[in-house]
Amino acid sequence: MDAPRPPARRLYADANATTPLHPAVRESLTEASARFFGNPASLHGTGRMAREALEEARGQVAGLVGCLPEEVVFVSSGTEGNHQALLSAAGAAGGRRRVLLSAVEHPSVAGAAEILEERGFAVEEIPVDGSGLLDLKALEGRLGDDVAVVSVLSAHNETGVLEPVESVGALCRRHGALFHTDAVQAAGKVPLRWREALPDYLVVAAHKFYGPKGIAALVVRRGAPVVPLLRGGGQEGGRRASTVAVPLAVAMGRAAEVALAEMGAWAAVEGFRDSLEDRLRGRFGARVFGGEAPRLPNTSFFSLPGISAARMVAELDRRGIDVSTASACHSGQERLPRVLEAMGVPGEAAGTVLRISLLRHTTAEEAAFLAGSLEEAAAILLKEPTP
Repeated sequence: MDAPRPPARRLYADANATTPLHPAVRESLTEASARFFGNPASLHGTGRMAREALEEARGQVAGLVGCLPEEVVFVSSGTEGNHQALLSAAGAAGGRRRVLLSAVEHPSVAGAAEILEERGFAVEEIPVDGSGLLDLKALEGRLGDDVAVVSVLSAHNETGVLEPVESVGALCRRHGALFHTDAVQAAGKVPLRWREALPDYLVVAAHKFYGPKGIAALVVRRGAPVVPLLRGGGQEGGRRASTVAVPLAVAMGRAAEVALAEMGAWAAVEGFRDSLEDRLRGRFGARVFGGEAPRLPNTSFFSLPGISAARMVAELDRRGIDVSTASACHSGQERLPRVLEAMGVPGEAAGTVLRISLLRHTTAEEAAFLAGSLEEAAAILLKEPTP
């Protein structure tokens, strides 16, 4: 059966890499760039206006997270936030010289852990099961009074699997270890679990929930140690030197506000995702990774046996559809994605894995076009000889 007529614009199904600006956020950014250009540290009227706008944005981000406004530190990216969190925790570790990470952390967390290794910390990975869920028994077995910090992401950027951060937080508190969670991929798609998991550090980035690039937030629980990566001025309560990009912060605040208001839209998107996976399983024997675990509502990470993922991306691109073979942080790889290695997936799946991550307001018509186009492209590629 032919696919439905294509939409008038490109169909973007790579939302976990980044999202477009929401119209309300774009308007907010434009207005803020004109009105709040002053330095928020200045004492004059223009500076006060900028400072007031900045604090309003801080409160909006706090509303998305569920934390106190004063716990929000504006930074430039999720990568910066993750580095500051882990290095701050280690800097206050005293005699605690071990760091525990899940085996499926984002590269920015792994990169920060490398710095800690260079400083003499022992970094250990906690395994995940075949669904991508953290092995809590393994974590409990490795926790002790020599562990400085534990890092477990809230949601995986490729599989979409939601990790049991409430249980991780409880274990960390029992053993006196600090707890950091990278919530960049979860923010705006599912409720964040700040009050339930009680992490000491949580990181979100605006461009994952329809805000601009170049602005993110490190949330530091009151009383947790925080050491600035950037030193010089006393901005952000002495936690990050550098003049704050007020227009970007204002836009992030607006994006956080919209994300909360539109959280209910994800239920329909989850239905589209599940229907697509059922079609691909039934016709092509697709294997969905993490499908047995709680997942983000928009994310599908799957293998189509015998079909080159790179060629599939190119075939869909010709049809005006954007998908990816893996996280943008790993794109272009032909090897098995690291998360799948950690999940024990056989190596023969390498080169056949696609990630589809839908936007918040994907329509039924767009979902039907995507599903039909995937089926058409897969059928074509299965008939073609492999070069």
